[in-house]
Amino acid sequence: IQKRAAPLCVVNGANEDGDAEATGAEEEAPPHVADVTGGSGSDKENGDAAPKAAEKVIELELEPEPETGVSTAIATVGNSDELDPTRSKRRSKKLGKPPAKILKPLNQALNDFGMIEKGDRVLLGLSGGKDSLAMLHLLLYVKSRFPPGYFTLACATVDPGTEAFNPRPLIPYVKSLGLEYHYLDEKIMAMAENHMSGDSICAFCARMKRGALYSCCRREGYNKLVLAQHLDDCVESFLMSTMYNGSMRTMKAKYVIDEGDVTVIRPAVYLREKALRDLSYEAGLPVINENCPACFEAPKERNHVKKLLAREESVFPSLYSSMRHALTPLFDPAAVDVLTMIRENI
Repeated sequence: IQKRAAPLCVVNGANEDGDAEATGAEEEAPPHVADVTGGSGSDKENGDAAPKAAEKVIELELEPEPETGVSTAIATVGNSDELDPTRSKRRSKKLGKPPAKILKPLNQALNDFGMIEKGDRVLLGLSGGKDSLAMLHLLLYVKSRFPPGYFTLACATVDPGTEAFNPRPLIPYVKSLGLEYHYLDEKIMAMAENHMSGDSICAFCARMKRGALYSCCRREGYNKLVLAQHLDDCVESFLMSTMYNGSMRTMKAKYVIDEGDVTVIRPAVYLREKALRDLSYEAGLPVINENCPACFEAPKERNHVKKLLAREESVFPSLYSSMRHALTPLFDPAAVDVLTMIRENI
């Protein structure tokens, strides 16, 4: 446990821009993520490979970056005093190489769908939850395995403007990692009172958050938007779409939005929720729990599906592995077009 909980951002040195220095062998590697797991075959299986002697661990307690590293919208809000003492202690932990059981499916998803290419400007939607924080550090590790400057990584957080959810402690945390950060204060709850019609508050909020992230990508010149949904989310979405809407659909691993200027990618489509949760809590990441009353006021369809899947997994332990293989074609947007054409011809 100590080996896995101990550091998640191991790199082979870092230049002053925060990009990892790659070894000569890595610089000659082809432009894919085939070896982000590192180590020998036996190391990959047990996930306990020790860091190389030459590797250096970056501590999160770094000197603050210049104010230009953060969007002007957030430059005057938030400081390290907003973090409670327990979070401050957690921030002082070191983060190292993620276990192979996480890196292997992550690497496979990145390669299967060609998610990250040379020259990409990548923006991660960072809510502060366990999934997005785990994804942040997984992407930092992936970035360290590429030659410097192969792709750019930044984060954006949408503050919906509710007292039940305060993501501002993320501001000093992300700054300590040396990443460009955009804090988007959208007042979504106030807009819902005047503009919401027909949707639930959760659906309206999700749509508005997504629109804010798209706008940030356009304004700041990012061509890839990373969302941290995982395999559990995809399986739940598939069952909900099938049972409630009569349609075989789920979240896509990679797709281009209608405007054609931003590509959305989900590198965790092969990863279980439990793996991301364990990674976040064992590494002591500053997880921010969302306590919006609208999200918990009554049992929702997704909650029913979660319970159904949990019950079935207790009987069939390989349930999610089987569902992953079954859903893989649906992760590709082309599958939706094919299914639609077949439906029209019947």
